[in-house]
Amino acid sequence: MHNGTKWFRESIVRRIDPGAEPVTTSTTTTGPTVTPSAAPAPCHTHRRRGRIVGAAAVALAGASLLGTGAFSAWNATTAVSGNVAAGVVTPALVDANGGSFTTAVANLLPADYFYRYVDVRNDGSAPSTFTGTVTASGDLAGQVLVEATSCSVAWTAGSVCSGTTTALGTGTPTAATPLVVNHGTVANGASAAQHVRYKFTFSASAPSTLQGKTGSLSATVSNTAVGGNDRTGG
Repeated sequence: MHNGTKWFRESIVRRIDPGAEPVTTSTTTTGPTVTPSAAPAPCHTHRRRGRIVGAAAVALAGASLLGTGAFSAWNATTAVSGNVAAGVVTPALVDANGGSFTTAVANLLPADYFYRYVDVRNDGSAPSTFTGTVTASGDLAGQVLVEATSCSVAWTAGSVCSGTTTALGTGTPTAATPLVVNHGTVANGASAAQHVRYKFTFSASAPSTLQGKTGSLSATVSNTAVGGNDRTGG
């Protein structure tokens, strides 16, 4: 039965994997070693066990066929896209109240004053913060006081604001030290323009040596749009 046991083990290996090599074992026993010249025919019990193993192998093969069988499948792919665009930062300084900032003024005497009106407009695509400057050059630089004031509605004749006024900056500018005008946040669109009045006053203590002298005044405005906003909605 020792040899029969070895044959039965090899028989199982061959049935499960016909390409496998027979398992060879070396066993040391106290009895005589028998080496048959040919494999003995299995007994009835071995044949029955062999049939059971074969049936199990067939059953497993059937399960494998069901598990890896060919199935039909439909595949579909779709895609969506959207456009993106960078914002635009465009400041505008527009004459207002029917006047012109560049209109020349002559015959100034100490303590004389005059007004200029502009609309600070955001022609960009998003609200942004505006900062302006006023500079003076020539012989009259440092002799003209500038007061910048905004009105919540357009200024009317006689320099009257029927809404709310806000002081934007006051100082006596020169070419090297301009007056900074803090316009604050201005929404985009012409209807959101900031209505600004500049009042220029010639110094009451201007020396007589300035008689007949000239100078120039200029105003500029710039804006900064700050990012980091959630644009999920567009």
